[in-house]
Amino acid sequence: MGQNSLIRGYFSPRTAASAPVMLCRTAPESDEGDGVVADTGAFSIDLPLMSTVTADLESLVSSGGSALSELGSLAVGAAIFGEIGSMVGSVNGQLHENLVSSLTSGLGLFGTLNGAVQCCASDYASLDTMVSDSFGSLGLGGSLPSTPVAGTSPADVNKWWTGLSSDQRAALVASEPAKIGALDGVPDTVRDSANRTVLSNLQKQTQQQITDLKNTQTLPFADDPMVAAMQQKQITELQGKLDGMNEVQKVLANGGTNGTPQKYLLEVDTNGVGHSIIASGNPDTADNVVTVVPGVSTDLSVGSVDAYTKGADAIVASAHNADPAQTTSAVAWMDYNAPATVPGALFSGPAHAGGPVLDNFQQGLYATHDPSDPLHTTVIGHSYGTTVVGEATQAPGGLRADDVVLAASPGINVDNAAAMNVPGGTAHVWATRDDNDPIVWAEGFHDTDPVTPAFGAHVFNGGVGPSGLVAAHDYYFDPTSPAMANFGQIATGHYNQVTSPPPVKPDPSWSYPMFE
Repeated sequence: MGQNSLIRGYFSPRTAASAPVMLCRTAPESDEGDGVVADTGAFSIDLPLMSTVTADLESLVSSGGSALSELGSLAVGAAIFGEIGSMVGSVNGQLHENLVSSLTSGLGLFGTLNGAVQCCASDYASLDTMVSDSFGSLGLGGSLPSTPVAGTSPADVNKWWTGLSSDQRAALVASEPAKIGALDGVPDTVRDSANRTVLSNLQKQTQQQITDLKNTQTLPFADDPMVAAMQQKQITELQGKLDGMNEVQKVLANGGTNGTPQKYLLEVDTNGVGHSIIASGNPDTADNVVTVVPGVSTDLSVGSVDAYTKGADAIVASAHNADPAQTTSAVAWMDYNAPATVPGALFSGPAHAGGPVLDNFQQGLYATHDPSDPLHTTVIGHSYGTTVVGEATQAPGGLRADDVVLAASPGINVDNAAAMNVPGGTAHVWATRDDNDPIVWAEGFHDTDPVTPAFGAHVFNGGVGPSGLVAAHDYYFDPTSPAMANFGQIATGHYNQVTSPPPVKPDPSWSYPMFE
């Protein structure tokens, strides 16, 4: 028997219903039987299986003698890794990186086995051919289908996605996870899978940036405190985002444990202030979906991720209490460049830019949901987030939401509830404000206060939170607050259970004795 050994376990015949997991097969000298020439089946890359190559190999190694007797003795040298890299170099971008990384890890395990069989160069040529044939069989000609351009409607994105073969979808997720993960209209389980890869890559990249900056000499300006301060500012900002990403990782890992909903990562990036979208429960399968739009200082930080994912969990629990027969998913939508400070919230620019992004996300919820399964959606804006919601309702066709809730609003740049164009009318526009909330001082910043009679919303009880600027302003998301109970009733459509507010206190006013 010759030494023509094929690394082929993660390339499986497309015609086979299932194929055994094998990393290496020893082929006979003849071209018949297991040889490449005689094997006429088209080959495709099993990308999900590729991602588990290391675990599979560990299982083979741990199985002891039976594995060795089947596979034979193998010894793979370090030089082989370079040949694999050059051989599959035509594979697009991230797919190439992932493929080589997985093979490198897996083949490294084979180095622990004693033996004398060496994979020869002709085998790598065969592997290269199989890779090319695989992409050719997908109709790709060595390239991947282009993703929809920015601005494509989620409905059209979903139509494009469903029109791809399973192999094409897997290849796109592996090679372009950031693009696929950010596309409204792609199923949420797919986005979650892609974005977990994106998160891992961003964590590594950000850590490397921090390390590089720390190792960078500021010479010839080493004595200039401004240069050092600027460098430290960069490091601090990057570290804040890295800490936020680590918190996202923690939230994802803890999803589905201790009674909390499973988590789905629908967006993550470090652009601007950094962004993330994290769903508690799968929006594609839930009866109700609640989108929470946060306010000032929201970014990719530990504080934002922690506060709003816990808030989403509380909404899911509240909705379950309101109606255990319904399933509810709540989404912490942190996907716009929120003002960093209260003075920054005086300006409408961030809301104007974020509104269309929110509108697109809401359209995506419907595009990926089973059309035969009724979906009820609620959008809850908090603080400056209500201003973003207001801008989103002015998009062509209006905001795709059955109910809109405005909590602690400084105004939404819309004159009245009727002008929000909510499909069910003003009865489905809701507003609340905690009497201790200092947001009352921001009344009129962005047009009419939604809790005033002039606006025309359905005002409900938000409770009386603790004193203090932050505590009172965040009380709405306390699991025990009246606002949270009412969020659950609205989310499940039990409108007659929503409680009315106590008598409204007069708005505070300043006294200027000098003018009296």
